[in-house]
Amino acid sequence: MTTTSTLAVIPARGGSKGVKRKNIRDLDGRPLIAFTIDAARMSSAVDRVVVSTDDQEIADIAAATGAEVPFIRPAELARDDTPTEPVLTHALNELDEEFDQFVLLQPTSPLRTANHVTEAVEKYTSSEATSLLSVHQSKNYRWQYTAEGAEQINFGGDRSRRQDKQPEFAENGAIYITDVEAYLQTENLMYGQTELYEISERSAVDIDTPFDLWLAEQILQYEPTETNPDRGYQQ
Repeated sequence: MTTTSTLAVIPARGGSKGVKRKNIRDLDGRPLIAFTIDAARMSSAVDRVVVSTDDQEIADIAAATGAEVPFIRPAELARDDTPTEPVLTHALNELDEEFDQFVLLQPTSPLRTANHVTEAVEKYTSSEATSLLSVHQSKNYRWQYTAEGAEQINFGGDRSRRQDKQPEFAENGAIYITDVEAYLQTENLMYGQTELYEISERSAVDIDTPFDLWLAEQILQYEPTETNPDRGYQQ
């Protein structure tokens, strides 16, 4: 059986608008980025964990948590309007090692666990796919404005009961996996055949606003977790 190698890349720039210094904000007594570093380091499917940042404080916290920070990202790749793709290309080109695939793990998904990462990589490597992304089920009706008024844009206008609808799957940003060679040729995270890895909406909480940070804090305080299974409401 052929052995493949997997790199985890965690992009974490210093600037953020919705939540200031978001990537190192305190969450349940730890910097936000520490949850994602732990998920990558504790995954049996990941061979190396690298953080890409333009910020020395983030670099120091990431290194103290156990990630590698082998370079500081150039300022031109850390602007508000910088897309993720050139950041990933820069990281892959800076490293002194080649990998078969990389896992993009955004630090704003702190409830995605090592088990999720391992399962996603195993699903990807056992498939014929060249890319994978994490999703959660959605049966919500979606609408858009038109010149003639609002119109429903999914489920073909059907208004079946929720339990009778086939679910759609919403991209949640928690996990992306892509073939390295294909990515360097295309800079496309969803190149070729794409596989879906389903996780719960709870596990895919994405920190973009102060409310998201508060919600993740509540979940961590009152629900058992992978690293603290005894925590939770006392009966």
